[in-house]
Amino acid sequence: MRSAWMQRPVYDRDNPSRTGPLVVNYDLDQLKVGENRVVVGRRDGYDLHGRNIAPGDGWCRALYAPECAWPRGADLCAVVEWHPDHKIGSDWAARMEAVTTGLRSLDYVVERAGRPVDPAQDLQATLLVYHMEPGKTPPQRSDDAWAHVPAPRTYTWPEVSPLVRLRSWLGETKAARKGSSLAVWDIASAMWPPEADFCAHVRWSPAPGTSSAEVYEGLREFSAAVQEADYRTRLRERPIPDEAESVDLLVYHEADTAHP
Repeated sequence: MRSAWMQRPVYDRDNPSRTGPLVVNYDLDQLKVGENRVVVGRRDGYDLHGRNIAPGDGWCRALYAPECAWPRGADLCAVVEWHPDHKIGSDWAARMEAVTTGLRSLDYVVERAGRPVDPAQDLQATLLVYHMEPGKTPPQRSDDAWAHVPAPRTYTWPEVSPLVRLRSWLGETKAARKGSSLAVWDIASAMWPPEADFCAHVRWSPAPGTSSAEVYEGLREFSAAVQEADYRTRLRERPIPDEAESVDLLVYHEADTAHP
């Protein structure tokens, strides 16, 4: 078997959703803490890929993080999931230390972000991994900055989940009605602002030909629609270009730290 990686991927700042995770996955494999993807054969002229993972190690993979969820000043960002080997048993603390130490040696900032993990119940652990722009200082956030994040829960009638409320509020706006589509999803708690106790990922597709000025006007309308319910919004730092196919934003509620 040979490695599925022929060479280090090139990071494209204009296409971070695809190239960012590729770069981090390559580095994880080089550090021997990744998926260790290998070529296991060929069929119809194409390589067949698989994983070659030592029993007990588990495996890591890097996933896309929308720019609106990146720490301010980041130049590349991904969520890294570690999946332990539950059949044999994995030492969570030792494995996570190996992952974080390895990535930090490559100048990544690594945060144990998101809701606290319970090795007895959770199926995976999650890290927020990013590079800063030259000259920018990473935020100083402790490992317990997300300790207040609540566990997931199920809403039963007559309760209405925050996601359903957001879809209703945002869907009633003029911007949503004029746009091509509007989606509101859950987002992994590792990408929540650490001050949040609820967060959602919103993707809005403006109508074709919409200028950046009109896009920003629509985003201001979204912010106004949730402001009265004490929700905040966050966009990516880079300017939004004219005729953008879609725009991502976070909508989140700040935790009441005075009443944990």
